[in-house]
Amino acid sequence: MSDRFVSFLLISRWAAAIVATMYHLRFLVFVHYDAVHSKTIYTKGFYFVTGLGHESYAVFFILDGILAGLLMHRHRSGALTERAAVGRHAGSLYKLLLPGLIVGATLDLTGAHFFLGSGVYTDFPELSALTLSFSALLGNAFMLQPFIVPSFGSNSMLYLPSYLFWSLILLGVFIRAGLSKPGGRYLQLALLVAVVFVMPYPFLVWAAIWLAGVGVVFLSESLGYRPHLLVAVPFFAGSLVLSRLMGSKSSLLPQPFGDLIIQCGFALVGLGFAAIAWALYPRKAQDGLANRAFIANESADSWSAQTASFTFFFHFPVIMLLVAMGTELLGQALMQQPTLATYARFACLVGACIVTAAFVTRVAAVATNVITAKRQVSG
Repeated sequence: MSDRFVSFLLISRWAAAIVATMYHLRFLVFVHYDAVHSKTIYTKGFYFVTGLGHESYAVFFILDGILAGLLMHRHRSGALTERAAVGRHAGSLYKLLLPGLIVGATLDLTGAHFFLGSGVYTDFPELSALTLSFSALLGNAFMLQPFIVPSFGSNSMLYLPSYLFWSLILLGVFIRAGLSKPGGRYLQLALLVAVVFVMPYPFLVWAAIWLAGVGVVFLSESLGYRPHLLVAVPFFAGSLVLSRLMGSKSSLLPQPFGDLIIQCGFALVGLGFAAIAWALYPRKAQDGLANRAFIANESADSWSAQTASFTFFFHFPVIMLLVAMGTELLGQALMQQPTLATYARFACLVGACIVTAAFVTRVAAVATNVITAKRQVSG
């Protein structure tokens, strides 16, 4: 696969992870924009970029869909079985989820025991509801959040890997149903209707965003056409601005219509980013499909990509504990005005999240290699 496209996937993954981390951290470190005393152009730019948290989710879902799509399309070419394709991608989610739950539980228990008085774990219900029960932990380990159990601990973002997991499983079942004879098409239609009626609408919106990423691969592999990058980039930029505007006007509508407007804005951002990915997708003549799938997934499994993904999914427990420690031990007040000092503190906290993710993914990789080696020896 072309170096340009692989670099695009990795850089985009990092951008989504950093923006999501900054989005949540800003609520703890800085006052809301309406309370800012001096609204300079730099402040406005900072609050705009750090306000793109959910839009970064849409970017990440497109990226994950592209990787899943490469595996699925490779299955169609006969280079990989459908079950192996689904299992391969589901396993990559669990490689992050299991250490993430362990680390999150450790950090949250530490924070709840030593730094509960900071207010970080009690005064920000819009960010976190500290659910540390064993049933929630077990349910999250089986990707049952938020359908049956709440997200575990302070990490309210755990619904995202669950949405990705069940989108993948349902797509695998859908493909499998189409292979049934007779009546495969009817089984697929019945499954589609059941999902639409049973699953909550936020899941349907995010599953559709993920499927747009899958669609990028199938469109690129079946069509020679590519949209021009000079068209795709402005479309994506416009979708970001429009999504923010739609979010700011959502309060004018009664619920659930207001929230649905917000979700549609995120879907629009996903389509805008999918257009960029489609424009950059390498031509068929450059390399074979099996090679494209192999290189893209090997890139996604690299330490850098895994660190970015861990930062994206599991930054919540890290920032909650670090901010709580700073509040109680160093007297750093929550929700301060933007100053050079608070910007510096903010940057250090983002850096600490990345360093933590890098350490955890490295330890997890070493542990996985040791376990694999032991199995090979015993086998």
